Amino acid sequence: MFRGIISGFATALLNTVGYIFGSRFLLHYKNPFRLLTMASLVMMFLSLPLAIFFCPFRIIPDFWNYLGKVILGGSTYLVAQCSFFAAMQYFEASRISSLLSLKIIVLSIIFIICGGSLNFLQLMAVATAAVAAMIFNWSGAQKNSLKGWIWLLLTLIFYSLEDIVETELVMQMHNFTGYSKLHSAIITVPLMYSVLGVITAPLLFFFTPDKEQIKKIFPYAALWLISQMTLLCCYAFLQPVFFLFDDTTAPIITPSNTPALAPIIIHSTRGIFSVIAGILLSYFGLSALDSQIPARLWLRRIIAALVMLGAIILYSLA
Repeated sequence: MFRGIISGFATALLNTVGYIFGSRFLLHYKNPFRLLTMASLVMMFLSLPLAIFFCPFRIIPDFWNYLGKVILGGSTYLVAQCSFFAAMQYFEASRISSLLSLKIIVLSIIFIICGGSLNFLQLMAVATAAVAAMIFNWSGAQKNSLKGWIWLLLTLIFYSLEDIVETELVMQMHNFTGYSKLHSAIITVPLMYSVLGVITAPLLFFFTPDKEQIKKIFPYAALWLISQMTLLCCYAFLQPVFFLFDDTTAPIITPSNTPALAPIIIHSTRGIFSVIAGILLSYFGLSALDSQIPARLWLRRIIAALVMLGAIILYSLA
């Protein structure tokens, strides 16, 4: 359990730093489409050697069916990332990082629709985390727009679907190979992002990347790829404790493979790291990458971070 919690915290930290690098790229090139395409291709080049050497292709039964789910996972990622980068034009990096914590509400709805149930304390934990995210938003920042909220909603939905599909892929890899869930998680991520790179490669016809663009996108792509490994490791470590069911032969979206909410809540601590990152950026005169707000609003964000911690503790007690 401890390793799962550490993996979740690592994911939150990596995502927060990665969003800052993504914001830097958008600040220079003002093109979410370019960012998404180049990040996908960089992740493909990083993932492909790992997928070729470590994925046990021969012992996966009905490999083409499994590959179809990999493509589905990559497709949900593409839609989520397109929506996310569009939303970044309306929200500061640290603010949108915090608002992504609202994903637990989307997953809770999916979980309940699929037949799962939450007890009172779990519902309170989800609501508390959502309140914390809203406090982060109530920060007096100048950027705000209905379009931004629509893009954010799409981001939350498709990130949630991506989590569900990735969890299914990890559990199937575990069942097919007999590998540990941690081992299966580490194999699944490079395979999915290798396929994702192949899907996005034709988009290079629309623009020509140069070395400067690759240099600027590389930190974001590398941090995102590593964060996905740590996120699935978090699911793998915490599943025996927090998953309510374990029937991995079921269809893709069921209570059995809907990601546990506890890892999502732990991952929501990126809001804490967002506060720290925002303060540091402001201190070093890099507020163009985030937002420039007075001390009283930073205090409000710190309070929101503490509320998020409360949600984690509450869910753990539940």
